[in-house]
Amino acid sequence: MRGPLSPKLVGLVLVILLVAAWTPAALAAQTQPAQSSAGPLPVRPLFNLALSPALYSSAHGHDWYYSFQAFRYVPPNETPEVIWIAKDVMFNNTGLPYNATVYVPPGNYSLILLNLSIREAGGVQYDQVAEVFANGTPLLWGSTQEILNSTTAVDVTFFENLLRGPVRFQLLLPTFYAPSIHITGYYEANLTLLLYNGTPPAGLPNVFIPLFVNKVGYSTAFLNAYEDYAEQQVMIPNGTYRAWLVLYTKGNAYDEFWYTNTPAVRYVKVYYNGLLAGVVNPYETIYTGGINLFWWKPVTSVNTLSFHMPDVVDLTPLLAYGLNATIAIRVADLLESAQTMGVPGTAFNWDIAGFLALWVNESNPMVGAAALRAEATYHDTGPLLFNYGYAGLYFDEGASYFINYTSELYFEHGQELVSTVESGKTLVRQAFNYAGTYAYNYLDEQFSVTSWAEGYEPYTLSLTANWPVTLYYDFVAVPITPPTTYPYNATFAQNGSIYLAPSYSISYAWQGYNFTESMSYDLSAVGGFSGILEFISPTGAVLVGLTSNNAVTQKSLTAEVLVNGRGFAESVYLEGLQNSTTNTAGYLIANQFSYQLINGGLPGASSGPAQGGSSSIGPASSDSPYHISDHNGPASSHWSSSLLLARSRLLNRVLRML
Repeated sequence: MRGPLSPKLVGLVLVILLVAAWTPAALAAQTQPAQSSAGPLPVRPLFNLALSPALYSSAHGHDWYYSFQAFRYVPPNETPEVIWIAKDVMFNNTGLPYNATVYVPPGNYSLILLNLSIREAGGVQYDQVAEVFANGTPLLWGSTQEILNSTTAVDVTFFENLLRGPVRFQLLLPTFYAPSIHITGYYEANLTLLLYNGTPPAGLPNVFIPLFVNKVGYSTAFLNAYEDYAEQQVMIPNGTYRAWLVLYTKGNAYDEFWYTNTPAVRYVKVYYNGLLAGVVNPYETIYTGGINLFWWKPVTSVNTLSFHMPDVVDLTPLLAYGLNATIAIRVADLLESAQTMGVPGTAFNWDIAGFLALWVNESNPMVGAAALRAEATYHDTGPLLFNYGYAGLYFDEGASYFINYTSELYFEHGQELVSTVESGKTLVRQAFNYAGTYAYNYLDEQFSVTSWAEGYEPYTLSLTANWPVTLYYDFVAVPITPPTTYPYNATFAQNGSIYLAPSYSISYAWQGYNFTESMSYDLSAVGGFSGILEFISPTGAVLVGLTSNNAVTQKSLTAEVLVNGRGFAESVYLEGLQNSTTNTAGYLIANQFSYQLINGGLPGASSGPAQGGSSSIGPASSDSPYHISDHNGPASSHWSSSLLLARSRLLNRVLRML
């Protein structure tokens, strides 16, 4: 049961997001809508921090995981076959992936989970991306905890036809070694497939095409404000009767916190042979060093360790426009942000990975098609200067889209009428003071996808999501040594709060298979810290003195997963506390998981026919085959110093202010 925040804690919280100085003369010239010709808008850099070796001391004797995801799968009550992909693999000062060709034995599997568990050792290492690919196709899209260890799992049953025989896996976990700035840590990783015997789901896609494959062999596109477009020629196999596209997105540098920029809309537009085929809504993922690193120790934000809310673009009606396809993507408003904020466009960049999932029957080729309806509208107001005065500036922004394609596909044996409708809208509200030390950001993305086909291969797809985020922060930074050369010191204090309440639901069905997954989060974090920063470069600083540190993070989740009417419901409440300048790992003061099996749980080899009703079960134990264990109490108890290493990709914006 959640109680009110302690007044003592609320009163003590201080801050961590930095902002460059505002120029009132330039701001006075702003008109409606805001134009870059009136002068650059001030920028609001947000820190991404890591603990220094002095605060990062090993926690020997703990056999549980420090960080774990709230969304957990409840597999069938049987022992899975475990396929090791990586065991105790070290990632030390490398940006290259670990490669392993692993044989996945033939069999009948009702559920396949992919588990990634990571341990940090040897010192500090920043939060890093953690991505897993199979034959170039992304399976897991996540990141690391900055300290100690973490574990996460994703359901990869959808890829069952890809995960057969010899499979080339790649685990990307970049690290770098820089002892002069105290970066000496490395990661060790275990990666396993967990195969649960049972009747395989019917009608899963049988062809996967990774998009934008790089020279190393996995899907990735790197876009920035000057190169915001990528395309690939794809020959869709004849006999394809269903085609979906899935993208994973990650904003970097000035766009790691893209929802605080102006403009703040970052739709990823998808094109098929020049037609706007869909829009992917990026989620506001916050990594464990993001905004305030103490907010996420030990409780992480939503989708941090692995992403569980894919946005699907149904391309099936677009097959009527040709099987020799040009698939293209473009990230909205990157150049506009660079120009408006007066920052080089290379600092606004994104990593995007994706794949096509195809259902192909080569013995029944498509012999013709008719495009019956094509409508695609997209609107973006840009940042509108709502009001300004002595206190500061207030911006509103809105964007929306509507996409509908309906086609008839003719096959040698049968025909298919197929239609898809996508719609979405985003609302942005922002407020900044002239001094550049206060910001309020609100962004709300709402979108849906509805598709259906009747005739030869009928199916339905329904997806709805709402991703709101509200962020407030202020800060004070005062140089105490001359800021003309490196290193120099500054006193620093930051205070802030964030609220995220994403909800997501997806369901798809065809003959013999019906899958539904839904989840609703509620996360709030409030708090801050103060100390002394030692600026060592335009993008890095060391917090050489930590004088205060107080934060409370509360995270709840309700989720449900059903396969042909069988599955489980989950309810979670987690709460983390920071109230010390020495125990910077914090305390997990609430750790509540409960589950209800629905009609006997997910299907497995020992599952009988579906039964009515539900039953209660406890949380996963430390013996769980996917390496999740529960724990209570302090996350760590012995820390030797109050030094912190503070790293920011955006710190050069702070230097302008100083």
